[in-house]
Amino acid sequence: MVFTKEDEKMKNSITFGGITVAPGEKVSQYVTVKGTDYKFPITIINGKEDGKTLLATAGIHGCEYPGIQAAIELSKEIDPAEVCGAVILMHCINISGFEERQIYVVPDDPERKNLNRLFPGSADGTLADKICDFISTEFVPRSDFHVDIHSGDMVEDLEACVICCAPKLSENNAYANEIAKCLSFKWRMNSGGRTECYNSSSIDRNIPSMLFERGGRGACPREEVDADKDDLYTVMKFMKILPGEVKPNPEQKFFKRHEWTEAGATGLCYMYAKAGDDIKEGQKIAEIKDMFGNLLEVINAKFDGHVVISTSTLAMKKGDDLITYGEIE
Repeated sequence: MVFTKEDEKMKNSITFGGITVAPGEKVSQYVTVKGTDYKFPITIINGKEDGKTLLATAGIHGCEYPGIQAAIELSKEIDPAEVCGAVILMHCINISGFEERQIYVVPDDPERKNLNRLFPGSADGTLADKICDFISTEFVPRSDFHVDIHSGDMVEDLEACVICCAPKLSENNAYANEIAKCLSFKWRMNSGGRTECYNSSSIDRNIPSMLFERGGRGACPREEVDADKDDLYTVMKFMKILPGEVKPNPEQKFFKRHEWTEAGATGLCYMYAKAGDDIKEGQKIAEIKDMFGNLLEVINAKFDGHVVISTSTLAMKKGDDLITYGEIE
């Protein structure tokens, strides 16, 4: 399948977020979110030849490190002379969360909102809403593909997986799934969520997109950074932004359905299954108790499956992610 879209001519200068880049050049600097004084680091690479535009966003959550480091290294490695089209790398969007080492939220936002619950955002909202709106209006609509790079943050264990919107919903989603099949991830699944950064691109802006989930516990091991970089290079080769051939990963497995469970109570979380485990329908996989040891909630598996994400902390808030597992096709 070949995805087509009207591209601006990359032999001309391009401007994103107020930053202009000449053909064959690369610019790395802080970009200012419209209507605020909030800045985050970005690299825009404008190739000498026409082609497609890839947007890669890292640091939506400031403590999800492998993707942040991967974006920084790619910004140094990619040679504009080899690029057909353009590459936009957002190194760390939630820069205040990174600097303050705060999970999920934007510390500089007066309501400490979670960016990944706000897209497409609003120019009339608080700072976090404006950050989302800035990305959704200034960058996403003029991109041909969007990769949003996440990890398990400081509070989760995780087996690496790639997530796209269901292919039956649109041709764009089918295109994203074809790229996902070529990546090194062992696990692939489809998502129907609305508010996440990558889902907003697909649903609100009709731009094909995908989510990388790799890493966790606030760690940044070399192998996970390299894997994120390798998979982003594969995306660029698939899109013909960079030279090279790609092929499907024969070892990749697909979850035909999955369960993304949130905590139903605030308290102490005790996990009976973790990332990497196989579970059975009806099996107790977690429970939450109060500060006196009284049982508040028991979570049982809804079907036989494999766990890819699990919380790694004793503390748990109602509504926070608890465990994710899927049924293998």
